[in-house]
Amino acid sequence: MPSPGKLRLSAKFPESAPAARQVLTGTVEVTAESPVSGVAAQNASAFLVRHGRVVTAPLPQDAVDVRLELAAREKKSVQATASLMSCEHGGGALQAGDYEIYAEFVLIADDGRPTPAYGGP
Repeated sequence: MPSPGKLRLSAKFPESAPAARQVLTGTVEVTAESPVSGVAAQNASAFLVRHGRVVTAPLPQDAVDVRLELAAREKKSVQATASLMSCEHGGGALQAGDYEIYAEFVLIADDGRPTPAYGGP
């Protein structure tokens, strides 16, 4: 699902994870549709959806924002890690099954406005 605006995301994650794993890590490619500059987290956020319902929350990021400048059509790869633990009350490991994964990357432009981009199935 490309997001409208200045940034476009595409992601690559493993198709499956062992039952005992608590996180799933992949790569998100951020592409500038037009020149952008500002600051952004070093990694993208990711969360899982099942049957149209969000089932995991994005993990917190401790990293300090970094400067990002991209020319039109320039790409940057960043890591994204999704939790495999339910965000429902009581939490716990997700049940085995099929899930959709979505990624979010937010650039805070030099003028202070956030430029969010989303990608998913």
